[in-house]
Amino acid sequence: MRDSKNIVIFSLSRLITELGTSIFRFALSLYILDLTGSSSMFALVLSFTYIPGIIVNMVAGVLVDRSRSKKRILVISDFLCGISILLLMFMFHFYHDSIWLFVVYAVILSALQALFTLTINSSIPNIVAPERVATVNSSTQSISALIGILGPVLGAAAYSQFGLERIFLIEGAAFILSGFLNLMLRFSSRKVEGEEPKPYFESLKEVYGYIRQRAAIKYLLMIFVFINFVIGPAVSLILPFIVYQALDMTPQQLSFIEAALAVGVIIGAILVSLPAVNRFITNKIFILIQCQALMIILWMFPEWSIFEKSATALLMAGFMIVLSLTGALNTMGNIPMLSYVQLYIPERIRASILGVVSTVTTIAVPVGMWVYGALLEIVDWYYITVISGIGMLAVGILAHRNRDLREFFTQGKEPEPIRVVEAHEA
Repeated sequence: MRDSKNIVIFSLSRLITELGTSIFRFALSLYILDLTGSSSMFALVLSFTYIPGIIVNMVAGVLVDRSRSKKRILVISDFLCGISILLLMFMFHFYHDSIWLFVVYAVILSALQALFTLTINSSIPNIVAPERVATVNSSTQSISALIGILGPVLGAAAYSQFGLERIFLIEGAAFILSGFLNLMLRFSSRKVEGEEPKPYFESLKEVYGYIRQRAAIKYLLMIFVFINFVIGPAVSLILPFIVYQALDMTPQQLSFIEAALAVGVIIGAILVSLPAVNRFITNKIFILIQCQALMIILWMFPEWSIFEKSATALLMAGFMIVLSLTGALNTMGNIPMLSYVQLYIPERIRASILGVVSTVTTIAVPVGMWVYGALLEIVDWYYITVISGIGMLAVGILAHRNRDLREFFTQGKEPEPIRVVEAHEA
């Protein structure tokens, strides 16, 4: 009963805040472009949404692990986000043409949301039973994919109908409502008997020592980095370049293709939320990476002689099929991998380890953007997709053959060093 209630509250809270955030960010991007007419200024504001998240993930994991109430962090983060946006609405009334006002708030909101995400990802094993962790992760992925489709559409409509000030009000109210919803979450907190919290830097040293001593964790970090280095830029940079510039399709056709990717993510999340499917896939994650690699290689199908470049409807249908499979395979691999790590890592350092993972993967995406952006200037796009796919295929094969990784995904939860007791957070 507790699990079902927590899943409903968690999913509703994420839907409210993520949809509001998507609408807010899209409308804000339109306003900045209208205000400045400069893509470089827009890029400046956008870049400030990455940096705080990287810093928070690097340093806050230990603080989350040491906290006596993760629930309190979640609720306070939501309330602070809501209050910050309402203050932004007030400041916007007087300084509506200040680009630095948006930069400052981009930093504040990014830091608070990174702290929230880090805390909730490390808390999922505390709000549901182990066998339902994958269900919650699937719910999160499905919501994100659905919002990826609806957010820009609703954001554009809201911007034209209401203006930015009312969108600030809606987004602020959404975060405050989410905070009240999260107050109803029931946490099962695992407290270690007889152990006082270690000093911050000693705890941080323990985290990196834990990673160094476990080959499987190090290999997983490298795999996460490589996949994000390839997949992130492939979807957000290479795909629009192929569809919109190389193949001269319309923006509407590009939107259908990107929507197919989101639909694939939702389908994959639904499938992997089924316990039988999740158990079957958990030790076959690296085969799924190989299948994703084949999908990336297939992106170059328009270059095959059997396809006419002018048949854009056919090419759009082909990309929609390939992208939906890419999204499904990616999700079916990511969710069991994340769920297993959440359950395997001891609670005393879980947030810290997830913070390290999030840091390296977040850094990998912009680095991949720079590299692929430069390559697109000098190399034909289909060579880039084929080589990237071959690289992912090699990583998947090597990972599948690695004994440390195979053993990691067949063992149970790593035991805590001393006895723990169950306690419920207020």
